[in-house]
Amino acid sequence: MKKTLIIIVLLAIVLLYASCKQMLIYDLGQTTAVGIPYQEIPQGLSSLKAETCGACHQAIYAEWRTTMHAAAYTDPFFQAYWRKDEYEWSCLTCHTPLENQLQQRIVQFKGGDFYQPQFTANSGFDPELQQEGITCAACHVRDGIIYGPYPADQLNAPHPVAFDDRFLSERLCLDCHEVPAKPFSFLQSGICGTGDEWKDGPYIKKGYRCQTCHMPEVTRPLVAGQTSRRNGRHLWRGGHSAEQVAKALTITAKRQEKTIKVSITNSGAGHNFPTGDPDREVFITARLMNKKGTVLQTKELHIRRIIIWKPIMIELSDNRIKPLETRTLSFKIPNWLSDQPLTVEVEGVYQILSERARKKLEAHYGLKDYPPIRYSFMRKTFHTDAL
Repeated sequence: MKKTLIIIVLLAIVLLYASCKQMLIYDLGQTTAVGIPYQEIPQGLSSLKAETCGACHQAIYAEWRTTMHAAAYTDPFFQAYWRKDEYEWSCLTCHTPLENQLQQRIVQFKGGDFYQPQFTANSGFDPELQQEGITCAACHVRDGIIYGPYPADQLNAPHPVAFDDRFLSERLCLDCHEVPAKPFSFLQSGICGTGDEWKDGPYIKKGYRCQTCHMPEVTRPLVAGQTSRRNGRHLWRGGHSAEQVAKALTITAKRQEKTIKVSITNSGAGHNFPTGDPDREVFITARLMNKKGTVLQTKELHIRRIIIWKPIMIELSDNRIKPLETRTLSFKIPNWLSDQPLTVEVEGVYQILSERARKKLEAHYGLKDYPPIRYSFMRKTFHTDAL
C-alpha cells in the first residue's frame, strides 16, 4: 500500500512538473543567506584582499590559505556543480559573499521577491577578490570598519575596529551552513541542515557552538610582537579532513558469549554524521578474522542520505547518525571458532560524493584533477581475548 502511494505521488509530481516547466524547484530565499553589499576599503588598508590582512595577521592568514573557505570559489568540485546548475546566481551568495566578489552583475529582487531577480551592472566587481572565496573581508568588514570578537579599547589597530557578538555565536556560520528546504519539496530537513541538527542535539544546551570544534581555541598574538590573547584558529576543518572526521566517532567492541558487538557512536560531532552536502556518505566495515588474518565474516554500515533531485526534491531515506546515537554491527561466532583467538578490524571510509556523481561531473561538467573523493579516516583492531 505504501509503495503504491509513493508511485501515485511521483506520477502526480511528474505531471505537475510537465505543466509548469518554468517553476523554480529550489533557490535561496528570505530565510537563507543574502549577499553582502559593496564594501569600501577601510582606512589604513590598501585593499580587501586576504594578503593585505596577512601582512600583519600572519598566523591567521597562513591558516586561512589551507581551508575550503579560501577555495570556496576555485574548488573544482564547486565549479563543476555550478556549471551543471547553469551558473545559478544564488550559489555565489555563500561562495563569494561580497558584492565586490560577485559577477559583473548584481542581483536585486523586485519587491523583495526572491522569485523575481533583477540584474544590474556591477561596477565594483573585483575578479581577483572573487578568486579568494570566503575571504577575510566577507566576515570581518562592514561599512569601513573591521569587526571581531574584541572590544575596540582592547586593541591598538592601524584601522577602524569594533566588537560584534556574532563572532561569539553560531550566527556567523549558519547563514550559509543552514540551507532550508523549500515549501515545494519532500525533504525531512534542509538541503544542508547542519544548523538545525545542532539545535536539535544535546550540545547547544552545554553552550557548544560551531567555533568550539571548527575554530579550536589557541592563545597567541593577533599580530606578531603584540600581547597574546585567546582566539580561534581559522581552520574550519570538516568533511575534507580525515583527522577532523575521525574525531566524530567512538568505536568499541564487546563480546557476549558467542556474539561480538561493534558499537559506532557519534560522540564527537554536534550534528548528524555525516552532515552538509547530501552527496556525502560513510562506510563502516567490520571484519572478523582468524589468527592467520583470513576474513571469516564482514559486516558493513552504509551511512547516507538519499535524495531525488529532479523533477522535484524527494527524500527517500536518511540513516545518518545523530549526536550521541549508537549503531551496532554484530558477529555470531560459530561453535567451531568459539575457542580460537579472533580479531575484529573496523575501518571507516568517508566519501565526498558518489562515484556515479564524480564520473558524471568529469564527463559532462569539466571536473578534473580533483583530490581523492574517498578516503579512510579510521582503522581500529580488537582482539577477542581482550574483550
